Amino acid sequence: MTSFTFDAVLASEPTEFVPSDRNPNVAADVSAQDAWALLEASGGLALRVDASGNILLATLASAQLLAYPREYLLKSSILDVVSVEQRELLSDLLRACDSDGSSKRARLRFSGGLSEGRWLDLRISPGTGHEGAPHLCVFGYDVTQWVINEKKFIDESFRDPLTGVGNRALMRKRIAEYCSEDGTGTASSSFAVALMDLDGFKKVNDSLGHEFGDALLKQVSVRLQGAIRPKDVVARLGGDEFVLLLDGVASETAATGILERIIHACRQPFHLAGCQIRVTTSIGLAFGAGSHRLESQLLKCADLAMYEAKARGKNRYCVYSPELEHRLDRQFRIEQEMFQAVQNGEFLLHYQPIVWPDSGKVCAVEALMRWEHPTLSITPDVFIPVAEHNGLINHLGAWALRCACAQLAAWDAQGIHIDYVSVNVSPVQFLHPGFADSVRKAIADSGVSASRLVLEITEGALMTDPEAAQELLVELRALGVRFAVDDFGTGYSSLSYLRQFPLSALKIDRSFVTDMMNSPHAKTIVFAVLSLARELGLVAIAEGVETQAQNQLLVEHGCELVQGWYYSKALSPAQFEHQAQTGQLLLGTAQVFSQ
Repeated sequence: MTSFTFDAVLASEPTEFVPSDRNPNVAADVSAQDAWALLEASGGLALRVDASGNILLATLASAQLLAYPREYLLKSSILDVVSVEQRELLSDLLRACDSDGSSKRARLRFSGGLSEGRWLDLRISPGTGHEGAPHLCVFGYDVTQWVINEKKFIDESFRDPLTGVGNRALMRKRIAEYCSEDGTGTASSSFAVALMDLDGFKKVNDSLGHEFGDALLKQVSVRLQGAIRPKDVVARLGGDEFVLLLDGVASETAATGILERIIHACRQPFHLAGCQIRVTTSIGLAFGAGSHRLESQLLKCADLAMYEAKARGKNRYCVYSPELEHRLDRQFRIEQEMFQAVQNGEFLLHYQPIVWPDSGKVCAVEALMRWEHPTLSITPDVFIPVAEHNGLINHLGAWALRCACAQLAAWDAQGIHIDYVSVNVSPVQFLHPGFADSVRKAIADSGVSASRLVLEITEGALMTDPEAAQELLVELRALGVRFAVDDFGTGYSSLSYLRQFPLSALKIDRSFVTDMMNSPHAKTIVFAVLSLARELGLVAIAEGVETQAQNQLLVEHGCELVQGWYYSKALSPAQFEHQAQTGQLLLGTAQVFSQ
């Protein structure tokens, strides 16, 4: 049997085909009408057109597919039945096929007689009729459902399944459009990325369950879409993190109104299954205009700004600046060098004298950690937070306890006797399960009396879990260890817990002592702490004493102990020994604590 291609059939009139002379053994039992019937049965589009698109021949199936009468098609151009927005493309394909003689393929939408139209996978090939007249053969098959499904899958791939807003893939795509190298962005070259998460979301999940957390995220998504403008985009990255792409925003002033609406919307109570839930949000803003940053780089900038907003108290927004990145880089370098510093023994303790202000005699010392970096000056307020973040504080804290107790024993052996050594305890270290054991080991290894060790603990550490804190304090107090509340007055303490904790001293924060000569409010706080300490039977210790006037005022109001540069800076062990032995520091021993 002679085989016919669709092009061959369209190139022929529906009359009898003649077998080729080069294949005389093939019976001429297939007519053009039979082949044409195959085209009709295919249900596809089968047209013969000229180079301008005028339809010369069409199957009935083509008319049915396009929902036009066949007579109408034979009087029309194929350009009349394709979608308006794709006429130019189809015209170019027809001209190109007629010009170079090669087949062309495209997926085009035909308007047809149906309102929704149809998508056809089209093939255009050159051909000649039985009279040798050149023409073009057009065949296509209906891929409308495929296109619909494809669009649905693409849409779903850009949507967060929980909330229905966009996802990271959508945000990556939109940012790429704005940051295109050729500058052919979508709407504007100015845009900003705002990264936000919900303050306190973990508590909702932990307390109420993940189904409540999911319901909250859905409500947040609705509020976000109501707070942004139609041209902006909102997407969920995962968990409680959302990202907003703000179109045409090139300055903080332009973004302020939008961000404040978002903060206000999130601050309003959420109603979940009869419960009223309140959360806030922290937002980081990064501008993308002209930066050509990748999506990941922009999100990193916004993420840095968001955590800066959290550090400043949450429920606010912060704009990215290079300084945030420089600070992060510095912290990262410090963190990496810190591990090596532990190996190299670069950490050591200095000791600041604690004195009786009326006599000026030294009765104790506070151990203060220092880092002797070979090239940099890194202060404790810089490296301690880094150590708390990476967990090294537990190792360093345990070492400080051992070193301080051992130093006390070494001074005893040299005849330099002081009542006690005070050691700061980080909140992270205090909450670590191995903290009590590290205290016991330090005392046992040094051989000093546990009553000569005072641990300074902040209000925040005590109030994180008051019941657990009290249990730990009672356990260590049974050994003889004493406790002082450090930086008292800067945090929030329940006086009922303060009364129950087995404390020995309150340390007045240096900020109040520094300001008390010029600030009536600071002076009132200092006097109130001194009065509170007396009523509770606790020793009051003032930090940051730098002048004779400060010292005199504290003496007049019954402050038992002071420390600060007025008497001495923190000294290395060798410096302390030298000043004690030469009489620059006057040592005096007495029972400091009554309990």
